[in-house]
Amino acid sequence: MTAPISLSSLRTLRIATAVGLSLWHGVVGAQQYDLRVFGVEDGLPGGSVDSIVQDEHGFLWIAAEHGTVRFDGRHFTPFPGSVSGGGAQPGCLRSRPLQPGGTSMAQGLVVAPGAQVGASPVRISARNGMKDDDARCILRDRSGVVWIGTTYGTLVRYTGDAVTWYDDRDGMPSPITLGFRFTGAGEVLISTKKGWFAPDGGSAPNAMSTMEVRLPSGHVWKPSNKGIIDSLPSGYILHVGRDTLAVNDLVIAGDSMLIGTANGLYRAPLDNSAAQWTHLPQAGIEHITSLAYDRAGNIWIGTAGRGVLRFRNNQVQRWTTAEHMASDRVRSLLLDAYQNLWVGTDRGFNLMELDELQEEVINVRYYGLEDGFPGIEAMPNACLLAVDSALWFGTTRGAIRFDPRRVYEDPIAPNTRITDIALFFEHPDWSVWSDSLDVNGTPIGTALPYDKNHLTFGFTGLSLAHPEKVRFQYMLEGHDKDWSPITADDKVTYSGLSPGTYTFLVKARNGSGVWNDSPARFTFVIEPPMWDTLGFRIIGGGALLLGFFAFQRLRDRRARRAREQLEHMVDQRTRELTDEKQRSDELLLNILPEITAAELKENGSTQARSYNACTVLFSDFQGFTTLSEQLEATGIVTELDRFFRAFDRITDTYGTEKIKTIGDAYMCASGVPNPSPTHALDAVLMALEMLSAVDAINAHRLAEGHPAWPIRIGLHSGPLIAGVVGEKKFAYDVWGDTVNLASRMESSGAAGRVHVTKAVMDLVGPFVIAEARGEVMLKGKGAVESWFIDRLRPEFSANAEGRKANELMLAERDRRRRAT
Repeated sequence: MTAPISLSSLRTLRIATAVGLSLWHGVVGAQQYDLRVFGVEDGLPGGSVDSIVQDEHGFLWIAAEHGTVRFDGRHFTPFPGSVSGGGAQPGCLRSRPLQPGGTSMAQGLVVAPGAQVGASPVRISARNGMKDDDARCILRDRSGVVWIGTTYGTLVRYTGDAVTWYDDRDGMPSPITLGFRFTGAGEVLISTKKGWFAPDGGSAPNAMSTMEVRLPSGHVWKPSNKGIIDSLPSGYILHVGRDTLAVNDLVIAGDSMLIGTANGLYRAPLDNSAAQWTHLPQAGIEHITSLAYDRAGNIWIGTAGRGVLRFRNNQVQRWTTAEHMASDRVRSLLLDAYQNLWVGTDRGFNLMELDELQEEVINVRYYGLEDGFPGIEAMPNACLLAVDSALWFGTTRGAIRFDPRRVYEDPIAPNTRITDIALFFEHPDWSVWSDSLDVNGTPIGTALPYDKNHLTFGFTGLSLAHPEKVRFQYMLEGHDKDWSPITADDKVTYSGLSPGTYTFLVKARNGSGVWNDSPARFTFVIEPPMWDTLGFRIIGGGALLLGFFAFQRLRDRRARRAREQLEHMVDQRTRELTDEKQRSDELLLNILPEITAAELKENGSTQARSYNACTVLFSDFQGFTTLSEQLEATGIVTELDRFFRAFDRITDTYGTEKIKTIGDAYMCASGVPNPSPTHALDAVLMALEMLSAVDAINAHRLAEGHPAWPIRIGLHSGPLIAGVVGEKKFAYDVWGDTVNLASRMESSGAAGRVHVTKAVMDLVGPFVIAEARGEVMLKGKGAVESWFIDRLRPEFSANAEGRKANELMLAERDRRRRAT
């Protein structure tokens, strides 16, 4: 950095300018450099600009006659301590080294290391956009942009000369450009509303129209509002195809012609005839304004309000303002030397960059006023690709020649910085809530009260080449889930933030699409209110608990007394209900088997079941009718109850189910409702023990002087059906031929004997000593072979071992049956 340029330095600069003028060649009057001029109306202090330097962050510091300011490419910020109108003293911006590889300054002229001074000098003057020709200082910043300070208080930014434009000041008949055409020598002619113009000084014809297609046969097709006009080589003019359609553009696609109209896209053969046009009725292709056909066979279609379309493989793709197009109203389409598509709209120009296979659009860039284009409203189909790969565009303000090879590309990512933080749109004393402040006044270690939760962040991305093209993305960690959409706004406000820890992040992208890697960040805390803190909650909760403690104690005492009384009543009633339920369950179990009783309680009814292997036992007292005549009724019941109680105890011992008693008859069954493989042996054991019980009771009766009651017992094994019948006074009963035959065996037996059938003997024969009785005649059954069982064999006990032996016996019988 240096002091303001001295008079000797100024003379040196003017001499250098004169040398540059002597080397400069070409048509200067038609050259529009990528130039931007900043003056007092933009915030620059009035008076001459004496010195320009760049700091390590990328800001420009400008010393002018009426003050010193910092410039970020968009905004001028007064230097702290500099008062507008006070003036900047010469030498106030001292020279100091910048970053490695940066720039150096010598007497106000900044030269980037390695730059070729004097090669291809360029004259920049008031004719090109500067307000005056008296330059006082010059600087080339780290991105290669040249900054010039002038005597009359202006700052000039120069980034290149890719754009050349022509208007009526250069001799054009009218700045409204209709189209372009090549001369026979390959030069470009510009068609305007009032005639032709030759930018290189050649002669221009009087023709006006430039939208035409020359066929190999020499015919020239031109669009018109009544179809296509065919200019024959002989000079005659014919109408080709439909004269009821207004044609907006034509393009050759292989061996046919594509015709764009307001009603859609048509195809016609290249045979110079009025053949019928073929309509391509793809959905969405209408209101066509322009066409282009690339080498890959893609048909590009411009529309009047629906953006750009690509017709490929019978499919239509669309690009609109949602994909960063300048406007949906397309005026022209042009393919450059690399087959990228240039789109002219009513609001500027877009470059759609495609991959090498012409399949994917990889980027959409905008070109407008900030890129040196003096006019942004494109004229319909006024565009041309020159032989030198330059692009020509017609606008309402003149003709533009654009050389993509000379477009300035900035490879340096923006230096993103948070420049301002406001609280409720004001700038408070941040030291009250912060640990410290940095050199720019930004707070560090900030903790805000809960009601200070409305923050506005201002930020900048330092890219001085094209600051108006800088775009941002930001995110507030702790509040936002993802980065914001890309935006040009350099401020964002967050209101109503909840207590918590937040980090504001912002990153920037320059005009060439380069993003910075490390976003700028600002971390702060919004503290919760006192009543929302853990300590207050603990204290408040404790106080609340203490406040309710005494009241609750009194209330609990009263409630405890009432509860104890109620619990006593409930316990008493529960015991009564439990006793009643137990008695009812016991009564039900005395009437029904346990499994049947459970089914009846659960479902309200039971289902009859079949059993294949059971043994039924019937007993009856012999001569009971004669004996009952000797006793009173109550005495008979008492004596029967004495015997039947003994029988009931025996059923519990051997797991048999008491079915019912009929007078002096006692009926039970073994193997129901729970099937048992030892049902026959259990029934025989019960029968033998019943005889023993009857003998014991009769012995007591004889001792008392009463006659004995002899008993007959009959058994039979086989299938039967068991279940509950009726709705009242439930009774568990069994049915089947097995029951009938067991009853017959009892009635045909002898007193004090156990009378069984062959089915029973087959199951218990190995375990008992029996007397074969032979065949007996039974009513309804005929001759039935039967036995009297006297006792168990000596080697078998009466209970568990006998049943186990019976199981082994049954298994051996089944094995022998399978073997035979």
